[in-house]
Amino acid sequence: MAAIACAAALTLAGSVAVAVEPIGSEEMEVDIPFAFVANQKAMTAGVYHIGLSGNHDNRVIVEGTEDEGAVVVPVLERLADLGTKEPTLVFDKVDGKFILSEAHYPGMDGFLVGIAGGSESHHVLKGKKHARS
Repeated sequence: MAAIACAAALTLAGSVAVAVEPIGSEEMEVDIPFAFVANQKAMTAGVYHIGLSGNHDNRVIVEGTEDEGAVVVPVLERLADLGTKEPTLVFDKVDGKFILSEAHYPGMDGFLVGIAGGSESHHVLKGKKHARS
């Protein structure tokens, strides 16, 4: 019983931390057609809002539009501005699993947020700029 209460408290604490940390002005909406992993959390296929933390530029927030919830992903390294015209996500595919690895916004440096081990292939998804209402 104590283990269940502890797990529930940790889950609630994680939810509160994400809810307090808003997405900043740079945000994209992406329809991701496959399940993926972001910061070691399994996420289902669906529409997501991905943006820089409103409080820190060293975190990316991946927020589902359904019941998926949100996850805060630390930025491992800043990447060069690729000159992209559209927001872009890059996933590494290893052993059939997709791992969120990069986020790119027009006119900005890119953000490395995941590193896959082993031999991977890259899958790029275009997003669209999204503004909070």
